[in-house]
Amino acid sequence: MDDRKEGVSASGNFLTYAQTALDTWNERPFCAVDSLVLSWLAYYRLPADCPSVNTWEGVDVRDLLRLECRESMTGELWDPQGSWELLVAVCANPRYRGMRVCGYRAVFDAAAEEQFAAMTFCLPNGSIYIAFRGTDSTMVGWKEDFNMSFRCPVPAQTTATSYLESAALALDGPLMCGGHSKGGNLAVYAASMCDPAVRERLVRVYSHDGPGFNEAFLGGAEYQALATAGKIDKTLPRSSIIGMIFEHQEDYAVVESCDFGLLQHNPFSWVVPQGATDFAYCEGLSAGARYMDDALAAWVSGVTPAERGRFIDELFGLLSVTGAEHFSDIAADWQQNVPKILSALSEVDSDTRRFLIDTLAAFARCALTPKLPELSSLTETLRASLPLERIDGVSAWRDKVAAILREYGSGSNKAL
Repeated sequence: MDDRKEGVSASGNFLTYAQTALDTWNERPFCAVDSLVLSWLAYYRLPADCPSVNTWEGVDVRDLLRLECRESMTGELWDPQGSWELLVAVCANPRYRGMRVCGYRAVFDAAAEEQFAAMTFCLPNGSIYIAFRGTDSTMVGWKEDFNMSFRCPVPAQTTATSYLESAALALDGPLMCGGHSKGGNLAVYAASMCDPAVRERLVRVYSHDGPGFNEAFLGGAEYQALATAGKIDKTLPRSSIIGMIFEHQEDYAVVESCDFGLLQHNPFSWVVPQGATDFAYCEGLSAGARYMDDALAAWVSGVTPAERGRFIDELFGLLSVTGAEHFSDIAADWQQNVPKILSALSEVDSDTRRFLIDTLAAFARCALTPKLPELSSLTETLRASLPLERIDGVSAWRDKVAAILREYGSGSNKAL
């Protein structure tokens, strides 16, 4: 058993909570861990031969427990085994058993750069929980996430607002909404920008390690109406990176995790003590998370929205030459894909190549200079050494970069 599994088995998580917290809604009200359970279910690819799940009448959650659909529903998720066990627990637990799943929507539009999905849960106590899916592994999904750094709204945020209003129109009862990762961002955006009558019906809005927003959005009257009412519940793992992205943040609580670094984005690592009904909280973010947040904030504030947009378009343009639909496809065949990317980089005009290198250099300076002063000149060396004219052949690029890194690797890298 690996360290993560040992940590989870010793401390518990939202899966063990769903397996052991058997009290009904009449005995204990909805909590943040319940929200994470339902938010994770929003990642599941629901069966195509169950059309009733697309309607607002929906189906009993137990109708989704089909062994023949296990791989298609959970096979591409972060923890397929844990995800399947979560569905089993939800279907067996009297807290969730009998819950109806309805309003399933999934949008994937490469041209519009939109990846969106949501489903709604009608709880046995009459409450309605609207769950927005986070980012999947597709290039389109990640491109839309990056677009959030210079554009608001992105298509998924607009779709999320319409979805929330449709659910509110179709269903009676107190409303809650939430999501993990980008799903949390969509929940806060939709709750802020929806019709005021819908916002008034919202009891709570949950964001589990969801990216933040720019200053203009957080200062807007719509968001302020939601925030001042105390309806937003944002949770971050101790070493959060995803949830600290962008210039400004909502208020948040910090959850203990048995993993480290970026892997803490996986909610299966978030600690829910055995027998407890809430997360294990800690005083604040780790030093590493605060440092990365400062570096990201410095980079974002030093690059205009237009420059961010251009950089992201150019970067994903380079990645698109691989023909990959998922990031994992690039990694799986990196020996073929890396040369394709380098070849494409050698083909772009000198101004674009200079812009890409300068933008990466700006982030490297923000991230490296405070920690490792001896590395502050590395980005300048890369910018000066990588030729701005077209280079024929990928090998020349590879050898040039390797030579620069070897030079620095003989000294500075030893400090890492």
